[in-house]
Amino acid sequence: MPLKQLAEKRKYDFTVISDGKAELSKAYHAFGKPIDYDKIKVELAIPTTYLINPDGKVIWRYLGNKTDRPSIEAILEAIDTKL
Repeated sequence: MPLKQLAEKRKYDFTVISDGKAELSKAYHAFGKPIDYDKIKVELAIPTTYLINPDGKVIWRYLGNKTDRPSIEAILEAIDTKL
């Protein structure tokens, strides 16, 4: 199911973005050699979670790797303390 349809079906109240050409990943410094892959020869999008305020400013970032993602609790705490 395309991302836009999934977001509509689940009635998300936030913007969901797909970055097929890695333009946003590069602009937000989330593209390059993953830190947990010493022998990798290509650059990839690095799993990253951002909290962006209504003015479009990044106010929190969690840079992960292929298995590391922020917990829901960490995201909610960032929302409570940063917004």
